[in-house]
Amino acid sequence: MKLKPKVYILEQEFPIDRKMAWQLLADNNRMNDAISLFPVAFGQAKTETSGVFYREAAAKVMGLVPMKWQEFPFEWQEQEYYAVERRYLSGPLLYYKLKVELSDAATGGMQTKVRLTAEFAPRNVLAYPAIQTTGLPAVKKIMLYMENAHLDAQSSKLAKPAVPKVNHAELERLSNDLRAYPVAEEFIAQLKAHLTESSDQDAAQLVPSQLAKRWEMDSEQVLRGLLYATKTGLSDMSWHVICPNCRVSKDDHRSLSDLEQQFHCDLCGVLYDVNFDQSVELQFAVHPNVRQAYAEVYCVGGPVITPHIKAQRILHPGDHAEFLLADQASMRLRVLQKNDQVPVEQKGSFRYTEAGWIEEAREASNISVINDSEKDIVVALENADWSKDTVTAAKVTAMQEFRDLFSSEVLAPGQKIAIGQVTILFTDLKGSTALYEEAGDANAYGRVRGHFDFLTEHIKQNSGSVVKTIGDAVMAVFSKPSDGVRAALAIQQKLDAFNEQTNDTLLLRLGLFSGPAIAVNSNDRLDYFGRTVNLAARVQGQGDAGEVILSQELLEQPDVAALVDTQGLLVEPFIAELKGVTGEQALVRLRMQEMVHKEVV
Repeated sequence: MKLKPKVYILEQEFPIDRKMAWQLLADNNRMNDAISLFPVAFGQAKTETSGVFYREAAAKVMGLVPMKWQEFPFEWQEQEYYAVERRYLSGPLLYYKLKVELSDAATGGMQTKVRLTAEFAPRNVLAYPAIQTTGLPAVKKIMLYMENAHLDAQSSKLAKPAVPKVNHAELERLSNDLRAYPVAEEFIAQLKAHLTESSDQDAAQLVPSQLAKRWEMDSEQVLRGLLYATKTGLSDMSWHVICPNCRVSKDDHRSLSDLEQQFHCDLCGVLYDVNFDQSVELQFAVHPNVRQAYAEVYCVGGPVITPHIKAQRILHPGDHAEFLLADQASMRLRVLQKNDQVPVEQKGSFRYTEAGWIEEAREASNISVINDSEKDIVVALENADWSKDTVTAAKVTAMQEFRDLFSSEVLAPGQKIAIGQVTILFTDLKGSTALYEEAGDANAYGRVRGHFDFLTEHIKQNSGSVVKTIGDAVMAVFSKPSDGVRAALAIQQKLDAFNEQTNDTLLLRLGLFSGPAIAVNSNDRLDYFGRTVNLAARVQGQGDAGEVILSQELLEQPDVAALVDTQGLLVEPFIAELKGVTGEQALVRLRMQEMVHKEVV
C-alpha cells in the first residue's frame, strides 16, 4: 500500500526586505549549520538514462544513523523562491522536498513573508514518528533561524554556537608580529575579533570583499592585510581551481606549483585549461595553530554558492518555463552539463533542441524557454561576467606585496598557465650609457638602483609588481589596465621631485600594452611571456623622455579613458610599425603639459 506523503506549510513575516531574507535563506551552508543539521558528503554528478543529473550524498543523522540519498539540482528565481528534492536510497523516507518562497508582506513597508512547504514521503509506517520528531522540527528551525538573525540576541530561541577554541596566546603573539608590517591597527583589531568570535564557517572562509564590507574598510586594504597575516601565521592560504562557468571549486592546492594544466567539471561536462584570471582563486582561512575551524559542507548546489546564476530550472522534455530577466548586462542561458549557451539581451522566447538553442521571433513577457529535446535538462539564467571581488591568481600575483612575501610561490618547472588579460609596463632610463661613462660604474649603479626603488614604490602603490629588471629597465605587471596607466603617469609626474631629492637628472620613457599572456617559472620566479609582453617592450621604444606610450585600444577602455581625461595631458595618437610585429599599430603618446603637475588619484 502506498503511504500518503506528509505536507507541512509554515508562513511568517519578518521586518526585513526580500534581498536580506534571500541572503539568509538561500545560504544553505550557513543556515543548516545554524539549525544544527548534519554535515553531508557529496559525490560526483551522475546521470541515469535521459534523466536529470544528481549527486549521491551521505550523512549520519545525529552523528549515528547513516543515510544515503540522491540530491537533485536546486531550482530558483533570485529573491523569489528556491526548491530542492532528495530521493533516499534507504531508510524510512522515499523522498523529501522543500520549497522556500518569498513575497512582500500585505502590510507593506519593509516586511517579507516567508512561506516554507515541506513534503515527506514515507517508505513505511516507521517514517511517520521520524517525520514528527526529526523532520518537522528541522523545518520549524528555519523560521527560528530567521528570528535569531534579526531579533535581539536576548530573544533568540536557538541555542548559541559553542564558544570557539582559540589559542589566545598564539593569537596575541602573531598579532604583535603583524604590527611589524604596514598594516593598520584597525585591521589587526578587526581580524583578531573575527578570528575569536566568528562561526567556524566564517573563520574558515576569510573572503576579503565580505570582510571589507563588514568592517567598512577598503577591500584592497583587507586583501593586503590578509597577505601579511598569512606571512606571520595568523591566516593560511590555498589555491582553488574554479570552474569558469559554474564557478564552484573543483580542487585546491597548497602551492601554485601543484597546479595541473587541465581540470574537469562534472557539472559542466567540460575539460578546461587552467587560466590564471578565470579559474584559479586564492582563498584564506584562519591558521590551525590559532584556531581549529572547518567549513562543514551541507549543500553544494544552493543559490548562494553560485550567485552569478539568477535563476535555474529543471525542464523535462516538452516543459516550458518563464525566467525573470535580471537587470544586469551580459546575461545568458546555459544548459548545465551540455554547456550549450545563448546570450540574452532582452525579453524573448528560446527553444532548446538536440542541436542546441534556437531563438524564436515571438514576443514574450519574460524569458520563455521550451525544452524541445528528448532529455531532461537543467537551464540556468546567469551573469556571464566574472566577479570583480574574486581574488584571482592573475590579480594577486601581480601585487608587489605577494611577490615580496611569497617569492617561493611559483609554478612548477615547465608549467605554462594562460592569462586572458594582463597589462605589462616597460620602463627605460634614457641616456644610461652616457651615465655610466660620466659617473663611473659604482656611482652610476647606485643611481640606477635608487631609481629602481622609486619605480617599485609607485608600481606597488598601484596594485602592480616588478617582474624583473633588465639592465637599467624594469618590467612590471598589473591585473587592471587602469592601475598600470595610473602607475606610469605617477612615475612621470613624480620624477622631478625624485631628481630634486637625489640631486639627479634622470629621464624615463614608459610603455604599456594589455592582452593575453603566459605565466611561467623562470629561474624560480613567476614571469610572463607572449605577444603582449613583446608589444609592451616595442611600444615603450616609441617614446621619448617624460612620455607614456600605450595602444589606442588600451586608451579606449572606460577606466583608462576616465583616468586620462582627469590629468590635463597632451594626448597624441600616431601610427607606428614595430620591429618584429606584423602590420601597423595605433598608438597614443601621453605627455605632461608644461607646468601642469596633477596628482594621480
